[in-house]
Amino acid sequence: MQIKKKNALYAGSFNPMHEGHLSVLKKACKLFDKVYVLVAQNPEKEKNDIIKNINDVKSKIKDITNAEVLEGCQEMLTANVAKELNIKFLIRSARNNLDYKYELDLASGNKIINNDLETILLIPDDQYLNHSSSLIKAMKGK
Repeated sequence: MQIKKKNALYAGSFNPMHEGHLSVLKKACKLFDKVYVLVAQNPEKEKNDIIKNINDVKSKIKDITNAEVLEGCQEMLTANVAKELNIKFLIRSARNNLDYKYELDLASGNKIINNDLETILLIPDDQYLNHSSSLIKAMKGK
């Protein structure tokens, strides 16, 4: 009997990747054999140095053995990256009802592009519910 591996894609701008993101990634890594991290450019946020961002994420997840940062597909839509890699599960996170509504709309749009893609919403640990990349950047004066 052959055991089929379950892989997932965890996509986000991760600008910067913070403890809330890591909390979600670690949870996803318990559920899946391999989690691919896609550092994407969010069109609704300020443009960032994507290479610097990818390297930052790589350094933060280096000790998570079943997580890997994808490179070379940052210009693709997340649903198309999943389709290309034959990944059926997309990891996303919601901290509150505003996030949930946004994620619901995003999941619906992704389904139009890739009907096989199922969105899995994971909740960060309680102590990270108020973490936000935008807030972290604002506090640093960036």
